[in-house]
Amino acid sequence: MNRRLVAAVVTMVILLTAGARAGDKIHEVDDGLYTTGDLTMVSTWDGSGRLLIRSASHLMGTLDIVAADTNVVLVSFRKQARTDSRSKAFDYIDLISVVLESTPQGMRLELRAPNPAPWNAQTEAGIVQATITVPIGSALEITASYFDLNARGPIRSLSIPASLGKLDISDITEILDVTTSNRKITLNDISGKISATTSNSQLTARDIAATDGQARFRNEGGDIRIDGLRGAVNARNSYGRITIMGFEPGGEGSLIRCASAPVTLDIVQMAEGQLVISNRHEDIDITIPDTLSAFFSLAVDEDGVIEASGFEFRTDLVRPNKMNLLSGGGDVDISGSIRGNGNIFIRGISGE
Repeated sequence: MNRRLVAAVVTMVILLTAGARAGDKIHEVDDGLYTTGDLTMVSTWDGSGRLLIRSASHLMGTLDIVAADTNVVLVSFRKQARTDSRSKAFDYIDLISVVLESTPQGMRLELRAPNPAPWNAQTEAGIVQATITVPIGSALEITASYFDLNARGPIRSLSIPASLGKLDISDITEILDVTTSNRKITLNDISGKISATTSNSQLTARDIAATDGQARFRNEGGDIRIDGLRGAVNARNSYGRITIMGFEPGGEGSLIRCASAPVTLDIVQMAEGQLVISNRHEDIDITIPDTLSAFFSLAVDEDGVIEASGFEFRTDLVRPNKMNLLSGGGDVDISGSIRGNGNIFIRGISGE
């Protein structure tokens, strides 16, 4: 959205402000779901400081965040209620408010509702569906527990300390720190300082550049899959696979810990550093360039097997459950260990 278009939108919003109540007309869009029309508010902001988004704990909905070439925050939203009574829907929607205001630290957007909620949380709901346009390079902090989030940058920084919603985030340039529970996280084109945590769901990421320390990923009870990772990583889960394809370890050392599910790594390049992988009761499977210069320290339990193939190496130590290998000059360190049942496979892949 360019600045000329934004200016036109701002003008339109000002002209329509006096008649904003027309957008409050409520109609039933689905069985038991009532909604207002589109409502809009706008405030000038150059992106300095940060935008704080806060929701009442008993509201739910979706936040769509879009970065654009603009010097305003533009919020387009609908207030909704799910209930079996049209009259209650009117009452509930009237009690929901959306407030956008400037602060000394930047901007604040609040989604408000009475506490305690007037609706029955077991059978009814107060809902806000909002699209928020922010300047390119903004920093955001969001506390909105029951909201799904879709964010499209370039956004400088995004922090979500705690959520129970689904997170779909792309194009973060400096800091990402997000936590949810039992919901899916999808990340794309993220760089800088990175931390993402969920549980019992899927955590998938693509095009990750850890340029400020280890990229941290946690998912207890669910899979972690990353396609394209440059830099150091600290990944941990249990009862879920860890798969990292197109992995270029670098910077400080990387640590991968898993239990009761396979670990699969596709290393395409590793010029420096250390990589430590540990697992329990499942396999570790690593592919490397057949020209990689590395020292491998590998260990399994009594019934485990260690296999290395597809690249030239020298044995430094061979024991029934432990093997040290040296390829090239041993410029980097790769350590793999398994407790319980499980095997380690190292496979060289030709770059030709």
